[in-house]
Amino acid sequence: MIKKKFIKIMVLCMLPMMLTGCWDSTEVNSRSVILELAIDKNTDYKYDPERLLDGQPVYTISYTIPDFGKLSGTDSLAKDVETNLTSQSATIATSIADIELRSKNSVSFSHVKALFLGEDLLKDPKLFKATLDALSRDMLIARNVPLLAVNGEASTTTEIENNEQPILGLYIMDYFNNKERATSFFKKQLVGTYIKEMEDTGVSTLPVFHVDQTDKEEMKGQIDISGGAVIHNNELVGYLTKEEVRGQLLVEGKVRNSPVVVVYEDNLLTYQIKDEKSKIKFKDTPEGPTCLIEMDVKGSISEYLTESGTNLTKDGTIEEIKTLLAEEIITQVGVGIDKSKEMNIDFLGIGQAMYRKYPKMWAKYKPGWLRETYQNMPISIGVNVDIQNTGIEE
Repeated sequence: MIKKKFIKIMVLCMLPMMLTGCWDSTEVNSRSVILELAIDKNTDYKYDPERLLDGQPVYTISYTIPDFGKLSGTDSLAKDVETNLTSQSATIATSIADIELRSKNSVSFSHVKALFLGEDLLKDPKLFKATLDALSRDMLIARNVPLLAVNGEASTTTEIENNEQPILGLYIMDYFNNKERATSFFKKQLVGTYIKEMEDTGVSTLPVFHVDQTDKEEMKGQIDISGGAVIHNNELVGYLTKEEVRGQLLVEGKVRNSPVVVVYEDNLLTYQIKDEKSKIKFKDTPEGPTCLIEMDVKGSISEYLTESGTNLTKDGTIEEIKTLLAEEIITQVGVGIDKSKEMNIDFLGIGQAMYRKYPKMWAKYKPGWLRETYQNMPISIGVNVDIQNTGIEE
């Protein structure tokens, strides 16, 4: 009896060892793990009746596969650590089959860090929608994968040589996950969030990965992620500057660690926004709805040099600076509002805020929201500035 119990205990102790070991290594070695995916519409494509449907080159897709043998952590600076494979195919699935024909490994999307979308693909709503449907169906890629629009061909991102991180997908992951980074000039977008925004409002924005189409040699060492691509019903309708995106983020209450510069007594003063929150309120009037965006901003004065000996700790001085900062922030918000009304696309989420907080009012104005109501609706901005630190001893 004791012998049987001893054998059972030994089996239980050995079981974890039997289930670990080199099993994971075998699986990784038999798979090509995709870290970056760059998808373009093949603009040269014309239907070829002599080809089967699955042989029509509708897409141009670039896959980035790392060489794990050359990597030593996510911050590896080794050279030639990745292989870029390009496929021209009819669908996403046929491109995967094409890549696997040229490799001894199967393809895995379980670790995709970035999805780059070319401009021509974004301008084709039917193809773009089909692309995301194929990628998200059966969770081919995770819903938390970052989406980036490219102001040209997405495949050009594979030519970038970055000294900080040779694998662009890992660079994007670190770039977006850095909580200390200023949040003011681009808005992060994920696959799952984008799909939900299309279902809810039909409007979304993607951060823009800028590539220099005129000088590819100059482009190789530079990375610029700023501004936004405005998508309406899965179609690219225009671009936002980084200043217009900042206005959008202020309306949404998402600006963090961002400087605001004003002139006080003929000298530049910099205020660092640490945290910002916003509320959108509406009022129905006989002339139509009005909108009030209220913002609470917290931060500190980070730079100010004057030869006049101005005492920033005086109550009157602080109030004057608060007023200047509030006026500047209102101006920055206005840049985003003006662009939204110019495009006649509610990428600020004003209508969504009315729907959530004032459903009866939304039901009244929804039919003519973009056609008339949004364009004519007065939008007021109120800013409360809290200066938590003047940067000097008091």
